[in-house]
Amino acid sequence: MPGDDEQDRLDESSLGLRAELRPGGRVKQTGEVMEEADFPRFRRLTFFSVLAGLCPLLPIPFLDDWALERIQRRMIRELGESRDLELTETEVRLLAGAGERRAWPGFAKGTARTVRSGARRILRKVFKTVFYLLLVRDGTHRAVETFVQGYLFLYASRRGLRPAGRTEERVRAVREAVVDTLREEDVKPIHRAIGRAFRRGVDVLIQAAGRLGTLFGRLRSGERADEAAALREEEELLGGFVDRLAAALWGNEKYFERLERAFEDRLLRRQAERT
Repeated sequence: MPGDDEQDRLDESSLGLRAELRPGGRVKQTGEVMEEADFPRFRRLTFFSVLAGLCPLLPIPFLDDWALERIQRRMIRELGESRDLELTETEVRLLAGAGERRAWPGFAKGTARTVRSGARRILRKVFKTVFYLLLVRDGTHRAVETFVQGYLFLYASRRGLRPAGRTEERVRAVREAVVDTLREEDVKPIHRAIGRAFRRGVDVLIQAAGRLGTLFGRLRSGERADEAAALREEEELLGGFVDRLAAALWGNEKYFERLERAFEDRLLRRQAERT
C-alpha cells in the first residue's frame, strides 16, 4: 500500500478518486498496485441497502416509508462521516431525499396490516409465501434504489461534496443528478444480483425484518430505543448474507463505470442549469 504522501496525491487526482470507488478498480504505476478499491464502505453500503429492502415488509401499518427514509438518512450520515464530509443535518436530509416521492411506488399500505393481523390465523408456510412475494417485488426495489443512491453519493463525495466550497446549490445538484441517473439508467444488473440474494435468503430476512419492525415500531411510537445497538445486532444476524451479496455486486466493474459516466453527465447538466 502507498505511504501517506502517495495516498494524498492519489486522493487529489481524478484517477485516484475513480479507483477508490470502483469495484475492482486499481491505480498502477510502473506495474505495481498503488491502491485497491474501497470494499469496507462498499460492504457497509450493501448492509444499508438490505435494511432498506426490509422496510416494505415491516408488520406495522404506515411504517415502511418512515423507516426507509430513516435508514437512508443514517446511510448518508455514516458514509459521509467516513469521507470526512462534515455534512449538516439539512444536507443529510437533502442528499437522502427526505420528503421526496420515491423512485418506485411502495405497495398498498394495507398489505402490512393484512400480514400482521392474519399471521396468527394462517400457517407459517402461507405467511412465508406472502413474505417471499413482497420481498422479491417491493423489497428488491427499495434495496436497489438505496444501493444506487448510496453508490453515487460515495462517488460524488470525492468531487462536489467536499467541505471546502460546498454550497446548498451544489448539494441539490448532486441529489438531482443521483435521482436522474436512478430513473433513467439501466439498473437491471443490480436488480438481478439483489433479487437473487433475497430469494435465497428468505429465512434470515424474515428474522431481520421482525427485529427491524420491533425497533422502528418503538421509535415511531416515541419510546426510547438504542438504535445503534439494535442495528449492530442486525448486522451480526445479516453478516454472512451481506458478505455474499457485496461480493456478488463487487465484480461489476464495467457496469459501475457506465453508471459513473451517466451520473457525471447528469451532474454537469444540473450544475449548468444552476449557473
